[in-house]
Amino acid sequence: MKQRVKEPYYAFNPKEAHFLFERTIRFESRAELLAKISRIIHRMYFPKKAIITFFALIVALILAIIVTYIVNLFSPSFANKVGKYLTVIPLIDIGILVYLVDHYLKIYLEIRSVKKLYKKNLEWPVECYCAYFQEGIYIKSIDMEGIFYWDDFMAMGCSKDALVFHFCPARTPSGKFFKQYYPRLDNVYIFIDGDEQVRSLIAAVNKHYKDLVTFK
Repeated sequence: MKQRVKEPYYAFNPKEAHFLFERTIRFESRAELLAKISRIIHRMYFPKKAIITFFALIVALILAIIVTYIVNLFSPSFANKVGKYLTVIPLIDIGILVYLVDHYLKIYLEIRSVKKLYKKNLEWPVECYCAYFQEGIYIKSIDMEGIFYWDDFMAMGCSKDALVFHFCPARTPSGKFFKQYYPRLDNVYIFIDGDEQVRSLIAAVNKHYKDLVTFK
C-alpha cells in the first residue's frame, strides 16, 4: 500500500452493489503521462469566469472614460461626480488579478504534486483500474485504493480527459473521518480519455446528487 493510504476504505460491499462496468487505463511511459497531466489540470481548473470578468471590466472602464469625457463637455460637475465612481473598477480588476495569480500558483503546485507521484521508481507500464457501480466507484491506482459512495466526496470535476475527486477538508467531520484512511486527503485523478460511457454516468450522478459535479 502506498504512503498516502493507511488502509483502503470500503463504503460498501461490491458483491452486493449494482455493478455497471469497469475500465483499466494503461500508460506505457512516464513521458506520455507527464505530458497529459499539465494539460488536463490546466483545463480542469481554467478560471473562465474570472478572466471574462477581468477583461469585461477593462472594456467597461474604457467606455466609461469615453462617456465621462463626452459628458464633461456639457456638464463638468456631473462628469466629476461620475469620475469618482470610476476608481472602483480598477480596484475590482486588481482584486481579480490577485485572485488569478493565486489561482495559477495553486495550479502549479497541484501539477507538481501529481507529477511527483509518477516520477518515483515505478514499473512501467502503469495501470489504473476503476469499477463503476450505481452506488459509487472502486478506485485502484498508484496513489489510491478504496470503494466510495459518490457523495463521500465534497465535489467532483469532469472533463473530457479525466475525473477529479475532491475530499472534504481535514477540519470537517467527513475530512477527519477520511484522514484515518488517507492522511493527505489529496485530490484523486482518474484518466478517462474521452470515455462517453463514463461521462454519461457522471452526468446521471450529478443529477441524483444535486450538482455534485462540475463539468469542464
